[in-house]
Amino acid sequence: MSEILSDKAYPSSQLAEKERELFEQINQTIVEQQLFLDPGFSRTKFIKIGLVNKNKVARMLQQYAGTNLNGYINGMRLEYAARLLREHPADPIKAIAANSGFNSVRTFYRLFSEKYGMSPVEYKEKL
Repeated sequence: MSEILSDKAYPSSQLAEKERELFEQINQTIVEQQLFLDPGFSRTKFIKIGLVNKNKVARMLQQYAGTNLNGYINGMRLEYAARLLREHPADPIKAIAANSGFNSVRTFYRLFSEKYGMSPVEYKEKL
């Protein structure tokens, strides 16, 4: 998809622009292919998508997503879960969590409550 970015290949302003473009390409691939739904999504998979140096992953995510890899992927999973809750309110919470890429219902509840200020059950009830 893209070349590995080298700090020596570009002046800093061009490097920053190339990194931003690369992050946008990686993000688009993850969203379009719904790779965030893979419970095993990892830094290694992120690296393979963008051919980015492993040392740049954390910096790129912090700079362009404002979080780390777990926060980035879980944010996408939570948005997807909220959509599933709206579109399939009869589905069990455990199924929503699993279909959204979460291995643990407990983690799903905790993260969902942190993001939306209510549990997934309360969210469903308010629909």
